[in-house]
Amino acid sequence: MLADVVDAVVKDPMDIDEVKSLRNTISERLVSARDSGNITNDEFLSSGKIEGGLDVIIAMLENEAPSEEIRIHVESIVERIHAISN
Repeated sequence: MLADVVDAVVKDPMDIDEVKSLRNTISERLVSARDSGNITNDEFLSSGKIEGGLDVIIAMLENEAPSEEIRIHVESIVERIHAISN
């Protein structure tokens, strides 16, 4: 799943519908994993930062923000994903 997020956000151009779909899937899986006890609350919160970052990128795309500003946020999300994955 996290690899899919990285693939979606580094695409040029990004497909906003794909990013929205991934954000929704992440949200659903996080809630399910937390409710079932498969992840701790700390893990849930850490992963939620990625979801929040995707929300920022989606808003930036919808508001036609400059590509360079979007790339800064993309790099931040990719770093968070790598930190969680290791």
